[in-house]
Amino acid sequence: MTHDPRSALLSAALQAAARGWSVIPLRPGGKMPALHGEDACPFAGECAEGHLKPEQRATTDPDRIHAAWGAHPFNVGIATGPSGLVVVDLDTPKGKSSSDAPSGATNFAALCERAGQSWPTTYTVRTRGGQHLYFTAPPSPRLANSAGSLAPLVDTRAWGGHVVAPGSIISGATYEVTH
Repeated sequence: MTHDPRSALLSAALQAAARGWSVIPLRPGGKMPALHGEDACPFAGECAEGHLKPEQRATTDPDRIHAAWGAHPFNVGIATGPSGLVVVDLDTPKGKSSSDAPSGATNFAALCERAGQSWPTTYTVRTRGGQHLYFTAPPSPRLANSAGSLAPLVDTRAWGGHVVAPGSIISGATYEVTH
């Protein structure tokens, strides 16, 4: 039996949408949206009244998901803002000189300790060396993305961002739910 990446990725997109999470196609094997950018916008279809960014074109509609992922082995992106999510992205140090640098998980654990909180029990995805911790976004304020403002190698994805969904494959590593 051969593995069909399209059906696995289609299944991942449908599972995310079933949770109420809006999905976008990402380039096969990549993290970037597979949708056209503003410079290449045809101003037709969904963009007939003006260019829509990937976050605005994200969907939970099974028919649209079947049409996209049934045709191409797109990775799956979850548009965090429309999905009502804040995802804490814990990265690992990059480069040879960073082998003794603390990871995002270590820095996040220190933040939790300083706040008198335990490590949160939440939906968690193992990434290509780090992890994503999923949280329900508060109704207000409307949170945006951050990069390293909480601590080094600790980013957040909310309005204006997306994360790679479980089931997607980057550089041979499959993003997997661990909790």
